[in-house]
Amino acid sequence: MTPPDRTTIHIRIPSSLLKRLKLAAAEGERSMNAEVAARLERSFSGNDEDRVQAVKLLTDALSILDKGTKI
Repeated sequence: MTPPDRTTIHIRIPSSLLKRLKLAAAEGERSMNAEVAARLERSFSGNDEDRVQAVKLLTDALSILDKGTKI
């Protein structure tokens, strides 16, 4: 039975990705579930301020590059 704070999901992924996940889980000495959960958690770990700053920096960089390519 699934604990109340957890939900079961089913996903489809390429077999090559599954192999990479299995390898990463084995290397990290954790279950596939723990590996996937940890990777998802990390993908959401950056706060909104970090994302806003990153987008601003990338936009500024693209603007500078665009100005440099115009004749």
